[in-house]
Amino acid sequence: MVPLDHRDLALQSLDDYGSQLESRLRGLELEESRWMPTPEPHLVDPVAHGSDGRHVGLLSERGADSAWIEGGWADRLGFDRERNGYGDSIEQVRDFPDVSVDEVRAYWQAARDRLIPPVKGVTAEMIGLKRPEIWPYEPDRAPTLLWALGRVPVENGQHTGQIAYIRGLYMAKFGV
Repeated sequence: MVPLDHRDLALQSLDDYGSQLESRLRGLELEESRWMPTPEPHLVDPVAHGSDGRHVGLLSERGADSAWIEGGWADRLGFDRERNGYGDSIEQVRDFPDVSVDEVRAYWQAARDRLIPPVKGVTAEMIGLKRPEIWPYEPDRAPTLLWALGRVPVENGQHTGQIAYIRGLYMAKFGV
């Protein structure tokens, strides 16, 4: 048996997330995906979109090679390429365009496919590296690659939980 390491945890999380996301999106219609439980909500669409492995830039030596920009998904979905959801206002969340569940799935798959090679490339010697040049929010506080790998299971669980919670509220309210 091949010894397991830090990369295997993140890769297993990506696999698990794929089946969890598929389960949470099964039967989801556009009306339900756009429903807001309160005036200051999270919609199912941006929640699923946020699970895109956006930390690929931190993990990749050459910086961000993301499905969002290089893969053309920002343009395809009609978004500003510089936005990734971080720091979006309530109005920006509310104005999220209508995106079909099939597009959410396709985007997630494209993002996942771009995330796997950088995850596999992070060696134990690289774990403490920081890449402030690709952390524009606070370059002086750029996270380590260990943090980026650790965020994969955290964010995957957070997003699938949010989707399940919002869908549960919708079903309770509308008896669906």
